[in-house]
Amino acid sequence: MIQKCAVLGVILLAGCNSTIGGGNTANAPRTSNTDTCNAAAYAGLVGQDSVVTLSIPDPKRSYRTDEAVPSDFDPKRVSVLLDETDVIISVSCG
Repeated sequence: MIQKCAVLGVILLAGCNSTIGGGNTANAPRTSNTDTCNAAAYAGLVGQDSVVTLSIPDPKRSYRTDEAVPSDFDPKRVSVLLDETDVIISVSCG
């Protein structure tokens, strides 16, 4: 079950940037290959209850797969994606 949720989380977090004919990329998702928020340090929290997110320093946010998330991107913020039972399914920057 957790693996299915993790895949769903990756799909939800992955942006789609397909432009035909070199269109405007102003609204393209902002992604980075660098770990600007040290999310890798918290990768071990995946699979644990959301209460452990209290150990992550600010700035941080947590949200469930069924919640709307503002599109404000902060490369220094740790974003924690939770499943419907408040189990961590991914940790990323943004």
